[in-house]
Amino acid sequence: MQPTWRWRGGRKPSAAGRTRDVLPLERSHNPLGLLAGIRIVALLEGLAGRLAVQLLADQGAGVLLVERPGSVRSPSDLVRLRRCRSLAADCGAAEGQALVSRLCADADVLLLEAGVDSAMRLRIPATELVEAYPRLVVCRITGYGDEGPLAGATVHDHLVASRTGLYNQPGWRPGPTFLTLPVPSTGAALLALQGIGSALYQRERTGRGQVVSTSLLAGSLANQPGIIWSDGQAVAGSPLARGPLGYMPLYRLYQCADGEWLHLGCLSAQFQQRAVHLFGIEAEVAALDARGLPVLERQQAMIDLVAAVIERQPFAVWSERFEQADIPYAKAQHTSDLLEDPQVLHQGLRITLDDPRVGPMDQMAGTVALSDEAWLPPAPAPQPGQHTDAVCAEAGLTAGEVAALRASGVLA
Repeated sequence: MQPTWRWRGGRKPSAAGRTRDVLPLERSHNPLGLLAGIRIVALLEGLAGRLAVQLLADQGAGVLLVERPGSVRSPSDLVRLRRCRSLAADCGAAEGQALVSRLCADADVLLLEAGVDSAMRLRIPATELVEAYPRLVVCRITGYGDEGPLAGATVHDHLVASRTGLYNQPGWRPGPTFLTLPVPSTGAALLALQGIGSALYQRERTGRGQVVSTSLLAGSLANQPGIIWSDGQAVAGSPLARGPLGYMPLYRLYQCADGEWLHLGCLSAQFQQRAVHLFGIEAEVAALDARGLPVLERQQAMIDLVAAVIERQPFAVWSERFEQADIPYAKAQHTSDLLEDPQVLHQGLRITLDDPRVGPMDQMAGTVALSDEAWLPPAPAPQPGQHTDAVCAEAGLTAGEVAALRASGVLA
């Protein structure tokens, strides 16, 4: 999930019930968010961890970022890291490692996303942390896992995408095609959230945390779009299937007379028949069927027929006709149009957040709605190290200890 943004100039739970006489469940509305009271310490280096903490913080979890001294915010960080707190500490130093361990004493989740050779890598084994803090859930996001021939390989989203075959799915030309969508990181973030939620749920049964592990490799494999087949013939390598506008004649992008683009969405026979009737090409389609053409040749001929019809009228005309005929379609909008989309506005998926660094920003709102919980409006992303002193005090460090750590360069 890419960040959507643009610049603009403990209430006590109610009485418990039971499910299958196994797990006591508490049901209440918490004005601080569904995950209020869940404390997360996060050491992040990539997109997957950032996406995960955004979704957790948006539901009320308290997220503490442990960041490298001198870290700089990217524009997307202003969305991804909203509602978080930040402590700047050198985790490459033994004192920094000890400080993170100390913070885990009061945490529910430790989220780790750092490369094998990273200075931000926590060198305390996750199993030791769980033994020291039995209720702690440690979630680890790696590139390729801990073992195997790629365990120590350089990790980057697009390297994983290339290695796992995402670039060889149908694209614009024969051979691999670069994808801007960070599929491995997005997939890994969602798998991490699933693992964290499952481990916290299990902790309510057993009283113990555990180690949860996932990877960008797993995230990519879990989100493979697959290969298109037609009548037993693999068409993923064919020139038609490689076209940038789509493979199926009535489920494809087309350009209108005014230069606007639309996507037809006729997958079922019912919608396909309506579209053929609306376009007035029944006779031409029947003639194609009578010729018994090979599948790919027939599809290209159909595409040419439909394209010739759609290019005669502007988008507004086709929009009205499709609505009247109940034919599924969508305008091909630019990303910059998304935050003004009527459905986005109606669903409340856009908010304006006043960021102290850049001023008002339009951002996406909460993307998950719960019937019993109000979505918690976000606070701006913190400056790196903004909460260092407060967090150290909460962890029980004296002013002298903080000063000594700062003098040694462990704290910024």
